[in-house]
Amino acid sequence: MDYFSDYTKLPALFNQYPRNFWHYFDFLPLEQKRNIVSYSEGAIPLERWEFLEDFAKKIKQIDCRIYVYRNDLNGGTGTFKDIAASMAASLFKENQIEQYCIASTGNTATAYGRYLAKAGVNAAIFMPENAEPFSMAEIASYGQQVYKVTGDYAYAKKIAAEYSQTHKVLISAGNIDPIRVESKRTMVFEWLRRLRRMPDVYVQAISGGTGPLAVDKAVRELAPHRSDVILPRMIMVQTDRCDPMVQAWESAKAQDFPEGFENNYPIIENPQTSISILATGNPATYPLVAKLMRKCKGEFIRVAENKALEMARWVAHERQIHIGPASSVCLLGLLKAIENGEIADGQSVLVNMGEGIKRSPDFLLQLGQNIATVSCAEQCRPSDKKIFNFVTQM
Repeated sequence: MDYFSDYTKLPALFNQYPRNFWHYFDFLPLEQKRNIVSYSEGAIPLERWEFLEDFAKKIKQIDCRIYVYRNDLNGGTGTFKDIAASMAASLFKENQIEQYCIASTGNTATAYGRYLAKAGVNAAIFMPENAEPFSMAEIASYGQQVYKVTGDYAYAKKIAAEYSQTHKVLISAGNIDPIRVESKRTMVFEWLRRLRRMPDVYVQAISGGTGPLAVDKAVRELAPHRSDVILPRMIMVQTDRCDPMVQAWESAKAQDFPEGFENNYPIIENPQTSISILATGNPATYPLVAKLMRKCKGEFIRVAENKALEMARWVAHERQIHIGPASSVCLLGLLKAIENGEIADGQSVLVNMGEGIKRSPDFLLQLGQNIATVSCAEQCRPSDKKIFNFVTQM
């Protein structure tokens, strides 16, 4: 089915406000609109965060424009995964698929759990033992099967594959799954609609790598029709407690990227990170992502996981919103990129912020700073705090 060739239709769509990412129906692999399963995902804010621009000006004396793509406001479960889940549910409904299985560290599982339930698809969802109990409970509440696997994410994928083979159930192809890539590439359409141009730099916290692969596919498809659509320089961020891609990149960089460098990457067994949705210790997509990063002259960055709370507190202070730990890692990567001189004067930066706080309620409990127990008014004093003092050393 040819569904993405006529890009002459895009400019007209840019002049309309979408209800969801199905606004780009003609560029997606679904035949009938009546089969769409949606919770108003994809039509999310793209905000300019001036306080981050002020940080860049103060730290490196550069003027840049920083835009944040607010996936936490997606209509389904408030994550970057809702678009793919909507696509999967719609395709399965159209093709009468009743059973599906998937392995996930959290956000994908939750999104698929909800959307597939709406489509009437029974999902068997395999999650590593360090996945958020909140996520498991939410998925189970939709009536889906949740299997907590006694092992890490890699082992959960192994068990899911065996389940698929034994019961002849369709299984997700992981981060290279066409459903995920095709749906997520529409975020580039949204950037063009909002900004009327591509950003110079794209920043994302990375676990598997569907995001950058989807951006690249969208650009390759659009470039023949629009000379101004150029692949942005990508900055991929990992936490220091689960950083196999960063380790592989640093090693290859030290050797001046020898032939076949993309095939050499470490495997971290049972990564000891508290951010379960970034706990991909065996990054099977690294060979694809690494070659893409070379093409766009990108960079992998490692940040300190113990700074995530501080980052989230700063955002709460400046924007009065609560972001999740993976989003904090992404923004920490942006700050480190600025400090390292990875952002140039005059550039526009697009930050693909992941999940909101509702995906990690325990993280919210840790955000509170100014809670004091008192027994009388004499123990209380007015605060003279005017500015949140964020420590810049990442």
